[in-house]
Amino acid sequence: MPIERSSDPEIFSAFELSGWETSIGGYTSAFGAVARQSIGAMLDAAGVTRGTRVLDVCCGPGQLAAGASARGADAVGLDFSLEAIELARTLVPGGRFERGDAQALPYPAASFDAVLCGYGLMHLPEPAAALRESLRVLRIGGRAAFSVWDATGFGFALVYEAVRARGRMDIALPHGPDFFQFGSHERMLAALDEAGFTDTKTGSFDQAWHVKSADHYVEAILAGTVRARAVLAAQTGAAADGVRAYIAEYLTRFRAPNGELVVPMPAIIGSGTRG
Repeated sequence: MPIERSSDPEIFSAFELSGWETSIGGYTSAFGAVARQSIGAMLDAAGVTRGTRVLDVCCGPGQLAAGASARGADAVGLDFSLEAIELARTLVPGGRFERGDAQALPYPAASFDAVLCGYGLMHLPEPAAALRESLRVLRIGGRAAFSVWDATGFGFALVYEAVRARGRMDIALPHGPDFFQFGSHERMLAALDEAGFTDTKTGSFDQAWHVKSADHYVEAILAGTVRARAVLAAQTGAAADGVRAYIAEYLTRFRAPNGELVVPMPAIIGSGTRG
């Protein structure tokens, strides 16, 4: 199955970059605690140990690079957002973070023992290029690992479900690849195989987002995402009220005894080797 790409990569990339320049702090506050849950599994999937040369692509606030460094690896993080790089440098003192394009990595071939990409593929206009670049910079026998949100989870999918049910989807947004195109084991494996990886594997990773209330859920989406924020923010009047009501009603099924919402946000981790 061909890997989807944006019909206008430059415009979509500019849209994502503009969004992350203002949202990376909100993302870290809202979803950082969720993303951190899969760090160990990601490092294991890529075989990261002491002395491993690691590249963290789409590094965001630098959580994977920090985890790799804690294992004694030599890690560098890369992101296209200057705000993300500056935040990573603040949160991971002594870490090495650089600005660059995941689809045209500024490193020679066979530069790294492991490549990591945590929840980044969904935000790229040409994810196939990023997969090929990750393979290129791996040494022979090196391994890459990629995490994405499972399409069966409720963290982000609920926004689109609520808008389809009570709002409007005819919104003028730059065309981007399907956000969940890697969100199943079959499609993740197919993408890794198409990119040229060998010994490809996938695994499920259960994790949850602890949210105070439905209002907190909505505010987190608006403060810490790009595409979902744009879709949600475009709802006005009765549509906006209907979408919020749908979200609030749906989230009641995840209410814990202490009153907080425990929203399932499972991940799929795909990995492969450069043969």
